[in-house]
Amino acid sequence: MKAFIIDNIADKKESENLRKIINKNYPDIKIKKSTEITKLPKILSKIVSEKPKLIICAGGDGTINNVINNIIKIDLQLIRKINFAVIPYGTANDLANQLNINNNAEIAMKQILNGKVRKIDLIKVNNHYYITGGGIGLPAQIVEDSNKFSSTFLGKLIKRNMKDFIYFISTLKKFLFGYKRLRLINSEELNNLDLLAVYVLNQPFIGRRFNLAPEAKNNDGYMDIKFVKVPPTFLSHFLTLSKGTKGELDNLKWVIKKKKNKITIKFKEPTYFMGDGELLEKSDQFKMVVIPKSINFIC
Repeated sequence: MKAFIIDNIADKKESENLRKIINKNYPDIKIKKSTEITKLPKILSKIVSEKPKLIICAGGDGTINNVINNIIKIDLQLIRKINFAVIPYGTANDLANQLNINNNAEIAMKQILNGKVRKIDLIKVNNHYYITGGGIGLPAQIVEDSNKFSSTFLGKLIKRNMKDFIYFISTLKKFLFGYKRLRLINSEELNNLDLLAVYVLNQPFIGRRFNLAPEAKNNDGYMDIKFVKVPPTFLSHFLTLSKGTKGELDNLKWVIKKKKNKITIKFKEPTYFMGDGELLEKSDQFKMVVIPKSINFIC
């Protein structure tokens, strides 16, 4: 089986360790280093030309997202022809956790090469695709804030030792010091609402700690959507945070849930959409549709 590994591991020692594991145990698997996003399209174009059966992403959810979106740009049909897998080296590793992939690279490789193919839904938002969870408003602002915070000394320290905790800290900062509200113009029967966030989920957890949709499944042909109105008081923001970590977000009276295979959401002003931990694009309107069981993951 012709297989490639996309190495997007930031830590040099971890990257070298993975290379040693592969060279020793799986010498036929080729490793392509890609920590620069601008070089990824060219790397993937060469990989795709060799007609691989398996592409393994060594990185986080953002790595997987960039690989998938760049392959789709080459040819949408390739997504159904290639099997994908992930070795978790990211911040939250939401997809790897959902697929029960071990954090140890050596064990993960054994899981992948002895695993079965699982067909997973993709969610298309305007001209981009994502797999795990997405959102508008607070989730996009948290990712934006976390990216900036990660470049500071304290941020690097936290990310090195506690990784996904950086999202929790960014959420607290937003609640304590302010965030930008969303003004929803319309989305089906919902009109003219001030929102904290809109979550569009393909699995229960995003950011590892936030169990926002315990009922969500990534292969049922639907996305689970949570419209979270601006909480009525300062303290109720922290109740929202607490419920959001426990899988009890729907118990709040300022949360409206929907289950859809397609939806269009219109806002007063352009805002970012976050998917798989990446800021995908900025717009005042997002058209979302589920593409059922369109991508193959081995786990």
